[in-house]
Amino acid sequence: MLTAIGRAAARRVLLSNRAATSPPTQGLLASRLPNAPSLPAAGRALSISAWMRWPAKAPGVKKTKKASTTTTKKGGTKTAAAKKKTKKATTKKAAAPKKKKVKKELTPEEKDKVDLKQLKKMALLKGPTRLPGSLWAVYVANNMGAVQGKLTDRMKVISSGFAQLPKSEKESLRSTAQSNQDSNKLAHQQWVNSHPVEAIYIANLARRRIARKANKPRVYLIHDERLPKRASSPYPLFIKSRFSQAKSQNGDASSKETFRAISEEWRSMSESEKQPFKEAATLESAKSSALFKEIKEKARVYWKNQEGSARRVSL
Repeated sequence: MLTAIGRAAARRVLLSNRAATSPPTQGLLASRLPNAPSLPAAGRALSISAWMRWPAKAPGVKKTKKASTTTTKKGGTKTAAAKKKTKKATTKKAAAPKKKKVKKELTPEEKDKVDLKQLKKMALLKGPTRLPGSLWAVYVANNMGAVQGKLTDRMKVISSGFAQLPKSEKESLRSTAQSNQDSNKLAHQQWVNSHPVEAIYIANLARRRIARKANKPRVYLIHDERLPKRASSPYPLFIKSRFSQAKSQNGDASSKETFRAISEEWRSMSESEKQPFKEAATLESAKSSALFKEIKEKARVYWKNQEGSARRVSL
C-alpha cells in the first residue's frame, strides 16, 4: 500500500512520459476528466485509487437533497410528502366506520321510574316555605326545641302542655296563626305569579298524573286565576242563576234544602224552558275549548324550551 507522498511521486513519473503511445483513457478517470492524459495500465489503478479518495465537493458546501416529485394527471408535480399525506387520507377514508352505541331498552318498571322523575320536575312540588297556620301548629313550632328525647315522647309532653294553656295564651297563638295564614297566602300568590300561566298548567297536569300513578284519590292542584275555567253544563248554569232567589224564597232553609228545591224545579221544566241554558253552555264550551287549546300550545313550547327534545313525557 503506497503512502500519499509515494502516490504523488508515482503520478509525476507517469505523467512525464507523454510521448509514449498508450490506448485511449478509459474508465472512471476519463469520465471525470475529459482532458486527462493517457496513462499506462500500471498507473491506471493508482490514479483511480487516488481519484476515489478525492472529496465529492469542496469543504463547506452542504449537500442538498432533491425532493422527489411525482407527475399528476393535470400536468403538475406532487412531492413525496404530499403523496404520503394523500395516501394516509385515503387510508382513513377506507377505514371501517365506528359502530354506534346500541341504546339499552328499558323495562316497563324502569320506564315508569323515568316518567315519574320527569313528572316531578314538571309538577313544581317545591313551593314557598309555609309558616304554621293553626293554633296547635304554632304551639308545636314554639316548643319543639325545648323538649328533649324521642319524637313520640316529645309530642306527649307538648300535647300535655298545650292542654293546660290558659285561654289568654291560646288567643295569642290564634292571632299568630291567623297572621301566618295571611303571610302564606300572599307568599303563595307571589310564587304562582312568578311562573308563567303555561308552567302552572303543566304543573297541575303533572300532579294529576303523579296521583294516578300512585293511586292517590286526592290531588293538590295549584290555584291560579289566570287559568281558563272548565265549561259548565246547562244544569249548573241554571243553579247559578236561581240559587239566590231560591234561598230568599225558602227563608231559613238550609243550603241542602235549597238545592233540592232547585233540582225539582229543573226536572219540571220543559225543553223549551231549558233551551237558553243549553245554548249558554254550548257557547261557554266553545270559548273554553279555544282558551285551553291556546294555553296547551304555549305549554308545549314552554316545556320544550325548558327540557329540549330529550323529554319523554308528552303533554
